[in-house]
Amino acid sequence: MLADRFGRVRTFTYSILIYSVFTALTAVAPNYAFIALFRFLSGVGTGAEYGIGMTLMSEAFRAKWRGMGSTIVSIGWTLGVMLATVLGLVLMPAFGWRSMYLIGILPALVAAYYRFRLPESPIWKERTTESERKKFQIKELFRREYLKFTIVFLIVAIVAELGYWGVMIWLPSALLTEYHIHFVKTIYILLVTDAMTMLGMIIFGFLADVVGRKVAIFLGFIGITFAVIYFAMSRTVTQVMIASYLMGFFINSYFTTFGALFSEPYPTHARATAVNFIFNTGRGFGGIAPLLIGILAPLFKISGVIGFFSVLFIIAAVSILTIPETKGVELK
Repeated sequence: MLADRFGRVRTFTYSILIYSVFTALTAVAPNYAFIALFRFLSGVGTGAEYGIGMTLMSEAFRAKWRGMGSTIVSIGWTLGVMLATVLGLVLMPAFGWRSMYLIGILPALVAAYYRFRLPESPIWKERTTESERKKFQIKELFRREYLKFTIVFLIVAIVAELGYWGVMIWLPSALLTEYHIHFVKTIYILLVTDAMTMLGMIIFGFLADVVGRKVAIFLGFIGITFAVIYFAMSRTVTQVMIASYLMGFFINSYFTTFGALFSEPYPTHARATAVNFIFNTGRGFGGIAPLLIGILAPLFKISGVIGFFSVLFIIAAVSILTIPETKGVELK
């Protein structure tokens, strides 16, 4: 709501600063209570970044390539995770876990640079009035003309987050404990799975601009449905490897389009709020997935519970077909 009220760049900058400062403070936290506090506050900054960043992207890219713009931002997130993994392998043995949090101050320098170099979104400045910015309330997302979009987007976001955190958090444990794959080979499988994730993101981002958001997201959910079922039915190491790579390829295929998809139906004075509300609602539910699998794994095994996610993926796939296509839509 702040980004819709006061501007994208200013609010985006502050969200990065909040994340960076409290991440760096975690490095000097004296006890677990302060660690929890600083991680919570850094999470506030992280939660704001996605929606504002994707809103900036959607307002900067032409409608023809907005899906690929969303993909570029999403890939940046994935590359950041991979870079953090590499830095962890280098820094933690020498300097301990606190060093990883200390380097969190670096994004603050980037934020300071862009605060003065990145221009404010012309669409936000030209297509909103001071009156609209002040009067907007979140309940506007549930007005008749937006209600169907909002409900379907919430379903899709919740399922996507549940699936991602459920599958990716527990995949290493399944490989090690259920299929008894050696640790080194497990690392290899996970690295290839990450590479397949990036490949899937690029391909589906391109598809979103060529065949449309609905078709790309539908195919992504159908693909991950078959992938998790195949994983649950796998018995040999070769089958498990293939299933893991397929899950990697499809698990983020629909995420790449979310930035464009969630931005396009809503007016400019509500766009950043809509994107963040929908995505972070999904993220909130996504936190349940690892716990849920942990509870059910003794009864059905990890692979079996992951297979159950296929039902949710089918629900999301069907839901996305019920809304109008937004490919090529000019922002309001």
